[in-house]
Amino acid sequence: MTTLPITSPASSRTGVPVAQSGRWRAGLSQTVRAEGTKLVSLRSTRWTLLVTAAGTFLVTFLATHGALHHNAQWYQGFDPTNQSLAGLAIGSLALGVLGILAICGDYGTGTIRSSLGAMPRRGVLLRAKVLVVGLATLVIGETLSFISFFEGQAVLHGGAPTAALGQPGVLRAVALSGAFLALFALLGLGIGTVIRHTAGAIAVFAGVTFLVPILFDSISHGIARFAPELIFANSIAAVHRQGNAVSVTIGVMLMVAYCAVALGLGAVLLNRRDA
Repeated sequence: MTTLPITSPASSRTGVPVAQSGRWRAGLSQTVRAEGTKLVSLRSTRWTLLVTAAGTFLVTFLATHGALHHNAQWYQGFDPTNQSLAGLAIGSLALGVLGILAICGDYGTGTIRSSLGAMPRRGVLLRAKVLVVGLATLVIGETLSFISFFEGQAVLHGGAPTAALGQPGVLRAVALSGAFLALFALLGLGIGTVIRHTAGAIAVFAGVTFLVPILFDSISHGIARFAPELIFANSIAAVHRQGNAVSVTIGVMLMVAYCAVALGLGAVLLNRRDA
């Protein structure tokens, strides 16, 4: 007996039967588009970005304005690039919160069930969120970093040493600072995936990034230098490495490892727990 191929609806338009190879299901690219649309459409995203930009540029202005009109001795060892990027500390916290909201918002509103209904493969859903959050915050982070640098240099020009992108190490510090902000967002995404509750995840993220360095510093300066925020401030955003700070390479590797651990644990728990 001869079997005929199953034809798709397109065959009625073209007149040529088209064989269907099997049931279609959504993949990573479709999930990335869906997660991107969701992230952009959320009101919390817009407010977070507004607060991030306003806070970053305000702190940058205050930090650089406070460095004006000192004597020559005060400027010994002064790092104009690091001073201009001081406002990115606000950006690291705010973009971390954005990463948390990208997953905890689903649990808070119950849309995680519809997300898992559309994409039952939980690993694919989490990878899509990583791609969307990572790429979006990379663009945002680089924008904030370069604008903060130029803003800071404009303020410092009024009576303090300045820096230029063409000077050794300056472009590296500015560009890598923007990328580091994206790592903070991914760390927040990982913590949010583990905890699933917005308030709790934000508390843990703030503790890891701001409180842990203070506690470690009270115990030992050698331990504190491995905290994410101190890596950012003393190694990544600095042209001249400060004190016993870790090298830029080790700092990046440590932050990537922190994100990998948080996201890896989140992936395991996402697969084991109910929505």
